[in-house]
Amino acid sequence: MTTRNACLETAFHIGARLARDAIWDGERCNWFAPVYENFNGSQQLACGTLAATLYDGTAGIGLFLAELHRATGDPLAARTAAGAIEHALDRATDIPEALHRGFYTGFLGIGFAAMRIGTALGRDDFSARGLAMVRRAVALPPDGKLAIDVMSGNAGMIPVLLSLAEVCGDSGLCDAAVDAGGRLLDMAERSERGLSWNAMGEMAELVDLSSLSDDLVAEFREKRRPNLTGLSHGAGGVGWALLELGAATGEKRFTEAGRDAFSYEDSWFDAATDRWPDLRKHDHDDPGGPAPAAWCHGAVGIGLARIRALRLLGDRALLPGIEAALRISARSVVAQLARRNANYSLCHGVAGDAELFLDWTRATGDAEAWTLVEEIARQGMTEYGDSGRAWPSGTPGAGESPGLMLGLAGTGYFYLRVFDPAQVPSILLVAPATVAQSDANTHEALVAS
Repeated sequence: MTTRNACLETAFHIGARLARDAIWDGERCNWFAPVYENFNGSQQLACGTLAATLYDGTAGIGLFLAELHRATGDPLAARTAAGAIEHALDRATDIPEALHRGFYTGFLGIGFAAMRIGTALGRDDFSARGLAMVRRAVALPPDGKLAIDVMSGNAGMIPVLLSLAEVCGDSGLCDAAVDAGGRLLDMAERSERGLSWNAMGEMAELVDLSSLSDDLVAEFREKRRPNLTGLSHGAGGVGWALLELGAATGEKRFTEAGRDAFSYEDSWFDAATDRWPDLRKHDHDDPGGPAPAAWCHGAVGIGLARIRALRLLGDRALLPGIEAALRISARSVVAQLARRNANYSLCHGVAGDAELFLDWTRATGDAEAWTLVEEIARQGMTEYGDSGRAWPSGTPGAGESPGLMLGLAGTGYFYLRVFDPAQVPSILLVAPATVAQSDANTHEALVAS
């Protein structure tokens, strides 16, 4: 059996487990999962049902199952995907108002998932309800307070809205992306390093933190530290979003701001230790140790943003940052696989790390990068898929979890990506299809270097 076909079989088995474990109520379904709850003033790991979101709720599970149905034609995957998105659409109003616009944590992601699920299942009703949810997401909250980052805020909205505007021919979505970009420019902080954003501080002012683990609460509430680097909450993610907007609109203010955000990130790279520091733990002269090599924080997300920027700009000055991200991430992946206890989540596990090497392979044809993707897939199948052991999740202190970014659905999505990366689009870097989709810019930059 080829690696790709084995990956499809692994994704199928994961989907079957999710379908088996679904809890049904009429046309809707949900799952039990590890969750953090406030107990006696401290965050404790407990068991509960999922929320509606793309990140760790039923929308994300539904998206994976719909893609599985598209690849296999499995009717059980289709039925469970429909039940999952029915729950997400019905319970979206449970999401805190400040996060309504969010892609991974809000209405936008639920609407996006519903539209993709509608297409995969041939359900025009889901597509229509999803588009309505997207349009709800772009309406500003009454108090005007908005999150900044890719995870929950304006930066995450921009590439998704540009992508959906292409699909729907809806110029209003593009206008909303421009509005989001303008707000990001208004909130930018300029220093000698470049442009950055206080995304974590802004988030702490917007949302109730009681549902988060103690470590994450401390991360939000502790004294002001330098603005973060990285994709999900840092300058790299905001810079990528602004570059997408500049490419789509031709407005130089967005492109220049995106470049300045990358300059901020570059300024923190320590060539002597070959790393970006973890600024969440920065304290005066102590840079805080190396950032984890992950999609959310560290080299994987930084590399993904810069590979996309290379496609958009064709600027070979981006290559050293990409090469550093590949080098750092490869070391991290090899070390995790050697310990044979790597979690296979998309957010901060080896399944998400693989996206960097998969994307670089698609951009350049790099056989070594693809070999690492195959090794990540192979070891997961050997250690967990074939043995029947629980797949390690990205939830600290927890076992197996069903969600997209932290659990089984995301692991399954990774295996679908390895099976057919051309037909199963990335969920870690959603980008417009027609804006510089060719790799001609990448090729020219590599030849010139």
